[in-house]
Amino acid sequence: MATIDDVAKLAGVSIATVSRVFNNSPWVSEKTREKVLKAAEELGYKPSMPARSLAMKKTNTIGLIVPDISNPYYAEVVRGIEDVCNIYKYNIILCNADNKREKEFQYIEMLKNRWVDGIIFHCDYFSEEHYEIFKNSNIKVVLAGRTTKFNVPYVGIDNFKAAYDAVSYLISLGHKRIGIIHGPLDDMKETIDSADRLKGYKQALVDNGLTIYEELIKEANFKYKGGYKAAMEMLKGEITPTAIFAISDIMAMGAINAIFDSGLSCPEDVSVIGFDNIDLSEATRPPLTTVSQPMYEIGAIAARMLIKIISGEKVEEAQVILRHKLVLRNSVISVKE
Repeated sequence: MATIDDVAKLAGVSIATVSRVFNNSPWVSEKTREKVLKAAEELGYKPSMPARSLAMKKTNTIGLIVPDISNPYYAEVVRGIEDVCNIYKYNIILCNADNKREKEFQYIEMLKNRWVDGIIFHCDYFSEEHYEIFKNSNIKVVLAGRTTKFNVPYVGIDNFKAAYDAVSYLISLGHKRIGIIHGPLDDMKETIDSADRLKGYKQALVDNGLTIYEELIKEANFKYKGGYKAAMEMLKGEITPTAIFAISDIMAMGAINAIFDSGLSCPEDVSVIGFDNIDLSEATRPPLTTVSQPMYEIGAIAARMLIKIISGEKVEEAQVILRHKLVLRNSVISVKE
């Protein structure tokens, strides 16, 4: 197998010159470039991609960390990221953390060792520990679908306002006993979007003079079974809801089936609002009223932002808040109490 030494000898140039040719250096004459490429072709020589990447200090590869790729929300975000990366000739290493922080940190370390040019981080938590790792490693990072108090580029929505709008809509229809199924809060309430959505829910109730029933506030794991179990607990309690706000469509679907399995009907007995507007939300029975967030755009803008940062280009807006909207379907009706 031919080596770079063989190419240099056949072309009558130095090894450094051959390296410059394959790294597209402008400091090589066209005549010399042609001579080197001709020698490489004769010998069947192909440069080592890892070696070229090391020399150029760029791999045209980004890492993407998500908590649960089985959730259709993340699949749509990934599609936006992939489409932009294809345009700019970037490869993606996709890492599924299974909602485990330990795996997130393992993946960050692995991606650092793979010499990726940057990371798009789309997990539920972005703690001070995450921030310090990225800051100390000097690796480029953009948060997708997440906001943060730290000085890190991100793309997301106003989760407080989105939840506030959803609950306010239920209140406008006469609902007073409104439950919420939120995501895990853990010990980092100030850094995760579940907390913002819970705060928006509570503030809407307070602003309208309604009672916050702790019995109607349930934590789940963003999965169908979690939403089902949380709704079942609400429906068996002493204070039962006339409406449930689930902060993901998947959990909302679980809640709807829990309502039917309890011998009740949705929306006649209990209305349900979800969050995300995944494709499946139209296929539920009844079709799900939900807060729509621009999943594809979140991924595409995050990818474009990271590639600009990697390339040293100026990013006009490093913290982007996109618009949400309430999509009205048939899982919600008005009540009179």
